[in-house]
Amino acid sequence: MLSSWCRRCWQASSPRRSSTSGWALVCGVVHQVQPRSAPLHGVHIHDVVVVGAGPGGAAAAHFLSAHGLDVLLLDRAEFPRDKTCGDGLTPRALRVLREMGLLGAVAQRGWRVDAYEVVAPNGRATTAAITAEPGALVIPRHTLDEMIVRQAIESGAGFLDGVGVNRVEPAPTQATVHADDGRIFHARVVVIATGAATGVLTRSGMLRHKPRHMLAMRAYFGDIQHEVAHTFQLRLDGAPMPGYGWIFPVDSKVANVGVAFMPGRRSPAASLAFERFIRGAAVQSMLEDSRRLGPVKGYPIRTDFLRSPTCAERTLLVGEAAGLVNPLTGEGIDYALESGRLAAEHLVDLFQQGELATERLTAYHALLHARFQKIFQFGEWVRDWYGHAPLVNVLVALANRRPELRQLLTNIVLGEREPRGYRPATMLARLVIYLASCQLSAVSHQGQRDERHGPTVADRHKTC
Repeated sequence: MLSSWCRRCWQASSPRRSSTSGWALVCGVVHQVQPRSAPLHGVHIHDVVVVGAGPGGAAAAHFLSAHGLDVLLLDRAEFPRDKTCGDGLTPRALRVLREMGLLGAVAQRGWRVDAYEVVAPNGRATTAAITAEPGALVIPRHTLDEMIVRQAIESGAGFLDGVGVNRVEPAPTQATVHADDGRIFHARVVVIATGAATGVLTRSGMLRHKPRHMLAMRAYFGDIQHEVAHTFQLRLDGAPMPGYGWIFPVDSKVANVGVAFMPGRRSPAASLAFERFIRGAAVQSMLEDSRRLGPVKGYPIRTDFLRSPTCAERTLLVGEAAGLVNPLTGEGIDYALESGRLAAEHLVDLFQQGELATERLTAYHALLHARFQKIFQFGEWVRDWYGHAPLVNVLVALANRRPELRQLLTNIVLGEREPRGYRPATMLARLVIYLASCQLSAVSHQGQRDERHGPTVADRHKTC
């Protein structure tokens, strides 16, 4: 549980707003409290019940409660809890945390990241600075998620951890949330933020086909002898294709190391893919004499936003429950926070108008696609390139030759720029032009070499 009882605070204070047993922030500490005004007769109907207290769900609970709505946040796990993840926070994520009043606290406990590096299958790398404000961080999820939940509670949300949800049943005027232990919660709207787990969505009739997942494995490594740079490193030189590995610094001597890939008929098991990745020459050199901290953990990644349901009658989905994980980088915290805020803003408007009809509620789908569709289309297209090592090698070489292109592509990957002008046909045209220039350069070089009557050692090692 988040904390133990505090008799002094219990006697002196009451939660700012709670209509059910749960947690509230009193004198800076989270405490279990009884409802301030539980109804004696009838059934209490919350304005919103949020299922899942990860970044997306907790952010939605915060923004909704901050606008005065009666919100109950539920989570299957007991907090604080660990969550398997790459732990990276992009500038987009930090901007939402700043709106929530958390940026300073998160920055104090996180590790600053200044650059994004992509290593091609041939081992060559391209690196660009992260110039977008307010920068980027790495912070373990057990720390981040508890901070966001506490902020939601401080804003007035009720919180029950250790409560698994079986299903959600919508009706014309309200939705019913059925917990695994038999408890029932009622709300005018339910926000589902259950991450990659699809059980609640399937049992609630919102997901008729199991989405295709990426598979991921990660572990923490400590006592790293080489200095860990302030860099997000995405490696394509040791992971199954299409896929990638990553090395994200947690502090000067600790790194989050993992691998993710789209499984196919010939793909190895995720655990084997992870071991192969860390035993690659470059990664092994970085991790030499380090020690693994804790177990290797595996998890699925849903990147199917373009084909995923996002809402239903009296129900909205946020974060990975709506497939909102970048198919190119595996980053999902920023999209979870942004969709949680977007869902809250949409619901606040509808509550203020007194209009929660399905056709108004489901306008949320269009709002999400207006915000995220282009970046996901671009990400899926580039991810498909991961299976073609020569193309990725050429793209990295092209980025190194053109610094402005390298920075632009980095900003697109981070979601700081829309991929306008970088549709598949445009990118292929750029690659064709680049390859043609390489060929012309090679022909010219061959002519010069013939004039000198034979190649030198340096000539034999020159490449475009």
